[in-house]
Amino acid sequence: MLLKAFLVALVAGLCKIDNRIFGMTMIQRPLIVGTLVGFIYGDPVAGMMFGAQFELLSMGLVGIGAHSGMPEITLGSALCTAFTLGSGTGMEVALTLALPISAFGTTIGYLTWVPLNHILSERSKKAAEVADTRTMEICQWLGLFNYFFFPFLVVLVGMLAGAPLFEMLIEVIPEFITSGISVASSMLPALGFALLMQLIYTRKLAPYLFIGFVAVALVGLSNVGVAIVGGILAILVFNNSETQSKEVSVDVNEI
Repeated sequence: MLLKAFLVALVAGLCKIDNRIFGMTMIQRPLIVGTLVGFIYGDPVAGMMFGAQFELLSMGLVGIGAHSGMPEITLGSALCTAFTLGSGTGMEVALTLALPISAFGTTIGYLTWVPLNHILSERSKKAAEVADTRTMEICQWLGLFNYFFFPFLVVLVGMLAGAPLFEMLIEVIPEFITSGISVASSMLPALGFALLMQLIYTRKLAPYLFIGFVAVALVGLSNVGVAIVGGILAILVFNNSETQSKEVSVDVNEI
């Protein structure tokens, strides 16, 4: 148990510093985090399935501005995937708890690594004014360490303290409550799509959305088939826009 808790916390910490050292490879997304935690528990398929469900729920959540409080989906997906696989229960309850746990992780972040990094940033700017590159370098590495260490510590404590509690709750919660949670969790991916559509939906692009819906609901086309059709439509639209832009362009020599 201790080794698995350490490995899950290590995965969460490394994924958290993804865009600060690895060039934003997207390993901090729930789909990847869930799969990596699944490997730790010997069931990467189940981990990937939970990560995919949480991905659908969280893909519409966007942090806008410096203080928007984006949920810590990296920590939430790591903890909830571990809780699910460790307790041997279904993903419904864990999926329902994923966002509250992620929101709690955000609160911890604003109490720990965020203010600490702000202090380091101010110190680094003062060092830059006097060309103290050594201090600037130290502040940069300390900031990276903060973004690894505190998420690692949060997940480790959560695993050691929360996993047994989670398993106990699963045993004592009445069946009618878990059944209700199961039904509610089935609606969460739809909620994620609704949040995403609220950001990107436009009247101009709506026909393509309904083409995909008809292809799946009425024609029975698979996701791969819809992706291929979408790729073909994208090429046609791009070629058509290229043609129109050439037609309206004016040759300078004709003026």
